[in-house]
Amino acid sequence: MHFVEYLKRPNMIIGFVEFFNFSLSYKKSNHLWDKKNFNFNSRIKNIRKKKNSIKLNLIDKSENSSQKFLSWLSENNVYVSDQSTWGRPPHPGVISNNTIDEGESSGRGLIAFKNIQQNEKIIEIPENIIITEKNDFFNTPNYSLLNEYDKIAIFLIRERSKGDKSFWKPYLDALPFENDLKLVFRWKFSDLIFLQGSKIILATKYQKKKIDIQFRYLREKIFGPYPLIFPEEIFNLQSMEWAMTLLFSRAIYLQNSRKIAMVPYADLLNHNPYSTSYIDSKSIPFSSSYEISMYSDRSYNKFDQIFTTYGPKTNLELLVLYGFSLERNPFEAYEIRVSLSKNDSKYFQKKNFIEECGKTSEITFPIFFYQYPKELYEFMSFCLITNTEITDYEDYSFENENLNNFEINETVKKTLSFICKKNILKYPSIRNEDKIINSSIDNSYVSKNQKISLRQRKIEKKILAKIIDN
Repeated sequence: MHFVEYLKRPNMIIGFVEFFNFSLSYKKSNHLWDKKNFNFNSRIKNIRKKKNSIKLNLIDKSENSSQKFLSWLSENNVYVSDQSTWGRPPHPGVISNNTIDEGESSGRGLIAFKNIQQNEKIIEIPENIIITEKNDFFNTPNYSLLNEYDKIAIFLIRERSKGDKSFWKPYLDALPFENDLKLVFRWKFSDLIFLQGSKIILATKYQKKKIDIQFRYLREKIFGPYPLIFPEEIFNLQSMEWAMTLLFSRAIYLQNSRKIAMVPYADLLNHNPYSTSYIDSKSIPFSSSYEISMYSDRSYNKFDQIFTTYGPKTNLELLVLYGFSLERNPFEAYEIRVSLSKNDSKYFQKKNFIEECGKTSEITFPIFFYQYPKELYEFMSFCLITNTEITDYEDYSFENENLNNFEINETVKKTLSFICKKNILKYPSIRNEDKIINSSIDNSYVSKNQKISLRQRKIEKKILAKIIDN
């Protein structure tokens, strides 16, 4: 579907109406047209008032839940005081319900309450209020059949169903609302269509399918055989999607403990690709217990947003796992899959040699702006060499082999260019695409998810175009 044609569809007209500035004023008239204008104008004003009322209500709820959450943290030995105590300065951070990063809203986050020095401790969370697979306090039949994610997901669903009786309610209330969980597999079709051509769509379908398959497995092995323990109105596909979305977007892998955990308060920290601050577990001296902590990797001024890193992730990973992307992501890459051709007369000899080297005959490689990894060139060179160019595979080395062979260099470049051209054709072809996309990103009639999609599609095509041009 043509991009411009899509914007003209009836369901998109709402966006134009929403931000149209009506200048018509009602005057006493017997003309039916004037009365209709007045009625229409009044309806628009009422809609805006209603939307503003809903937004204010959500803000009040969010602020109220934040205060209860902070009280809950203090009661459970998490130091979040904004006042100095005996021998201890104020906590350096404060919760903000709407942070801004690179001119865009990044949701909740932590803001510096004071000037912060490099290597200063930002958070310290005791182990008694983190959620891991060991938090399954109820007797679960067939417990051994569950993986780490299943156990935490079931725990989250069970605790949410308890309501006010749950110890974890203040934390669960502080988590994003159901409609705010914006992982791509939960997007509307009208948003997903803007990602046409991107591999993010395939990754999203795989993620959704994996959740569905895992839920069916749990229903067969756990939920179905024990309906009294796992009632269907509580343990269903919708609640499983909710729990898994929280785990994908907020769970932290604790490297030192080698386990997945939901860490209250620490999961408020937003990602910055240039940050080197990791959240991890740390043993407490003279104790068998541990805490979750993070230290600042640089100094922060008062009111700066405090960042952590989710790791060196591409925009595909960020969108699929967390629901956001970055316009300036130093780790952004386009992945291509290269395999040894079965039509190669020496296919089996090459395949055996590759496997003996600890590799596979089909490998995925990232392509970056202006460059591709050396390993991609080495693997493609081996796949493309002819019988006359090598006689003994035992003496072959992937590293530095044929780097000075002009003929192979050109063959690799042409093959790589062909692969990129083939992938770029998967995107819709639009005249003046950059101009249309830039104007759409700056306009309010395009939704936030659609803006993310358009920007991501532009970035991916730019990477492919650079490789083709080189």
